[in-house]
Amino acid sequence: MDTIRMLALSDIHEHLQHLSALQPELQAADWVLLLGDLTQFGHRTEAARVLEAFRAENPQILAVPGNLDYPDVAAYLEEEDVSLHRCWRVIGDIGLAGLGASNRTPFGTPMELSESEIYEALAPQVRAIAAARWRIVISHAPPRDTAVDRIRSGGHVGSQSVRRIVEEFKPHLLLCGHIHEARGEDVIGHTRILNPGPFANGGFIRIEAGKDGIGAELRQI
Repeated sequence: MDTIRMLALSDIHEHLQHLSALQPELQAADWVLLLGDLTQFGHRTEAARVLEAFRAENPQILAVPGNLDYPDVAAYLEEEDVSLHRCWRVIGDIGLAGLGASNRTPFGTPMELSESEIYEALAPQVRAIAAARWRIVISHAPPRDTAVDRIRSGGHVGSQSVRRIVEEFKPHLLLCGHIHEARGEDVIGHTRILNPGPFANGGFIRIEAGKDGIGAELRQI
């Protein structure tokens, strides 16, 4: 099996100023994963600008919408055949299962789901990749009570259902975003959890999977 290289970034919010600096990484990747919030309370027009900017560097894109993307962004990603929202895909030995939006927030943002909706939407996708050698879950919302869901006050605001998914299905990696100040990583059981922080700050994740294992690391432009 050849090594598959992926690049993941989150919370773009239409900020593309680091795109040129990331160009070598983007062009070297086999796939680029966008982990949600492509826009800042934007619609399909704004999402298209972001997607096309990344496609100009690498045509192999998969994405989920975030809670600050309006629902027509999710529809646009489906139309462009790049969606991982409520979807799963197998690329070589890697199984990817995804869900965008977020758990409920105090702010009533455009794409929020209840905890039961999150579990019911994501669990079937994760079951579908159970036979994959390496399993990656993409969730815009981080799992609850981890280093990557802590807001500045110290409170944890991630999704209980995303955590339940990790505990039940034990994927190798969970890639998330949403909580800008919680860039970092954590572990639940044997699952590594990584949040690259907002792209405006230059953070991203580099993933490599091959016959000897799967690895991921937080990187900074």
